[in-house]
Amino acid sequence: MDKKDRNKWTNKFREMGKKKGSRQDFVNLYKEMKKEKDNKKNDSSKSENDKSWKDLIE
Repeated sequence: MDKKDRNKWTNKFREMGKKKGSRQDFVNLYKEMKKEKDNKKNDSSKSENDKSWKDLIE
């Protein structure tokens, strides 16, 4: 994750802590964070695969 992304999620967790969020709220936020991280990872791996196919064709 980029530094900006970490700051975004850290701030969300801090806000929730100040609001006295429930354990389930934290779990849901954590799952949302992981889901976004996995989506970014999948996008980057797809672009690497595209590059390798282009190299093979050319």
